[in-house]
Amino acid sequence: MMHKKLTTLLSASVLCSVMAVASATVHAQEINYNLPSAEQVQAAKDARRNQVVSERVGRRLIKALDMYTEQEDVKGAIAELEAAGARDSFDVAYVNRFLGNLYAADEQFDRAIQLVKQAADSNELGWSDHASVLKLTADLALQTEQYKLALEYYGKWLQFTGERDADVFMRIANAFYELKQFDKVIRPADLSIAAFREKGEENRNPYILKIASYYESQKYAEAIKVLETGLEVLPGEKGWWSQLGMMYMLVEDMGKALQTMEIAYLAGYLDKENQFKALAQLYSNNLIPYKAATTMLKHIEAGDIEKTMRNYQMVASSFEQSRDFDKAAVQFEKAAQYAEAREDKADMYRRQGNAYIRAEEYTKAVAALLKALENDVENPGRVYMSITEAHFYNNNFREALKYVQEAKKFSNERRNASSWEQYIRSKASNRGITL
Repeated sequence: MMHKKLTTLLSASVLCSVMAVASATVHAQEINYNLPSAEQVQAAKDARRNQVVSERVGRRLIKALDMYTEQEDVKGAIAELEAAGARDSFDVAYVNRFLGNLYAADEQFDRAIQLVKQAADSNELGWSDHASVLKLTADLALQTEQYKLALEYYGKWLQFTGERDADVFMRIANAFYELKQFDKVIRPADLSIAAFREKGEENRNPYILKIASYYESQKYAEAIKVLETGLEVLPGEKGWWSQLGMMYMLVEDMGKALQTMEIAYLAGYLDKENQFKALAQLYSNNLIPYKAATTMLKHIEAGDIEKTMRNYQMVASSFEQSRDFDKAAVQFEKAAQYAEAREDKADMYRRQGNAYIRAEEYTKAVAALLKALENDVENPGRVYMSITEAHFYNNNFREALKYVQEAKKFSNERRNASSWEQYIRSKASNRGITL
């Protein structure tokens, strides 16, 4: 009667639940995916000898279990089992199995794995207990970063049980990924997907492992196929939409990249600065500069994209490409305000001035260009020539002549400035203006 009670109590034990190590990493180990059939597994079960622990050891096990589950006294339970004095090989394996669980619960993982591995290697336990200890050995090996050992025992568990366990396949896939053996990730990841699907489930993690492996192997076309397939079954995976867009960019399929990113954007799936900037860049690459500018500006003003000189400059440049020069000029001024280096500030004012010239707002152009000079702009002779042009087109010939004289002082502008001087004098004379 005691043996029956003991077996019932121990089989109901929750000790094995202390390990949750699905995300652990692993080292290389070959895995045999040709699993035994249900008939072969059943035959092995039927042939397996079933035993129970001795009465003396059984009392220790019950007491230790009570100390752990009722009193939460892990160390006391460990001490109780360490003193069990098991001699029979079955008793030793059974005690080692539970001691391993207790040491794991006490976070003494090196000792835990030593004991459960001994229990597994003894091959003494009943079918269910042996299956459990094989898997526990693998889980603990992952926890202690004994990666090769972990995969070895996952492999043994697969061959012993014949069970197509989605989580185990996923751990194996993750193991190979962490080892950078990316080609070995795909098979167990596919097996994991299939096993989940047999249960009527779809799990994102095997897809992620496949995508990452193909990406790391620079097999972008294959990564794209996995993302496309993944989004068919898990369309709500927000991050995958932007990843797919980025992958299309990597293979320079800008049309599909923009289409994908626009879908994600309209669905509200984009929420990171680099994603908004990528969308803006795609508009630019697809020759839609106005949308590139307005998208960037919208998210800068909303706080999604940092207010920096470079980001405002991107907006301004896109407005320039769309020939919205007055809007470009406004954004160049904002870029200047956020410039940290004096030379950057000067360059932004120079570009603002040139944008205003193209927008035919000559007074504003002169003001911006003078700010560029105040900040020691590079190539000031060119800036004096731009000021000359602005005054000239504003019919302010005297000021134009004044600044063209300044431009002549610079050797790289002297020839051009001399031509402009003659042109200014000629135009002024034609209009009866004395200079």
